[in-house]
Amino acid sequence: MVSLMSIKRSWRCPMNNIFQQISVAVQGPVQNYQGRTHHEEGITQRCLASIRTHLPGAKIILSTWPDQDLSGLDYDQLIISPDPGQNQDGFCHVNYQRQVLSTQAGLNAITTPYAVKLRSDNFLTGNQFVAIQQQFAKTESDQQIFSEKVVINSNLFRRSSHGHRVIMSPSDFFYYGRTADLKLIWQQPEFNQHAFSQQLIEQAQKVAGTPFALEAEQTYCQIWLKNIAPDTTPLLKHRFDINNHDIIVWERFLASNIIIADPQTMGLGLRKISQRKVKRANEYSHTDWLKLYQRYCDNTVTINIDKNQRQLELRRLFKLPLSKLVFKLKHHMLG
Repeated sequence: MVSLMSIKRSWRCPMNNIFQQISVAVQGPVQNYQGRTHHEEGITQRCLASIRTHLPGAKIILSTWPDQDLSGLDYDQLIISPDPGQNQDGFCHVNYQRQVLSTQAGLNAITTPYAVKLRSDNFLTGNQFVAIQQQFAKTESDQQIFSEKVVINSNLFRRSSHGHRVIMSPSDFFYYGRTADLKLIWQQPEFNQHAFSQQLIEQAQKVAGTPFALEAEQTYCQIWLKNIAPDTTPLLKHRFDINNHDIIVWERFLASNIIIADPQTMGLGLRKISQRKVKRANEYSHTDWLKLYQRYCDNTVTINIDKNQRQLELRRLFKLPLSKLVFKLKHHMLG
């Protein structure tokens, strides 16, 4: 296992500055606009400044929209894309194409081996994710899709919803890994060009406006994962449309291709509306992911269950069955 200290030692050599091998695609609006008013004042300035602080030598690419106030922003390259507007396809979240387009444009400009995809309303508090990405290299050979693992933050990476297990619901805040792997995720054709798009639309229409509709993050992942792994990725009819086999397939994918890391230990700062005093019971933690990694990839890895994880598991023990019962009383589960 690669230690954080050994990687830090390599950073001391100017000829081997690992941060110069990284580019950061900061994507999204840099100010509020009509219909989107939750940006904190100066959050994008904070985002860009944090990259200079914690990834010195990394190239910053700001990928955003026309008519943004760019004053006071520190970046190396600016990419302005025409705003595609809100989605009207009946499946994707309304801002799906906006996120995909700005991410694609940023990644297209990256020539370094490693890349970060970072939303313009988040920021860095450290660079531990660089070392974390190299620490868990073992995979199941028949499950490996990416050349190296991709680090995704645990905040809003859902493990359950209303007490029910869910799959394909990763956070969209932060991705770090090989540039080619991030492009594999985000360089998607337009949604309606996928062979499975019409089926997803028809399925979504049946549950539109109900608590059974897919989470926005599920719609994103459903598209890119089905595009990358068409033979093993199911097309979900609704949020809870899974069986034990689907859960195992998803867990094996996570163990061999993703590292779920907690924001506070990976070096990711969250916008205020995403911060919580205690971790949500429905989210993955890094320890949850380590258990999958141990089960499927490396049974020699040591897992230390700390106080926070014990409390999280205790809350799940009581909260998730209650949440499931309340949901069942309010709604009839779909067949």
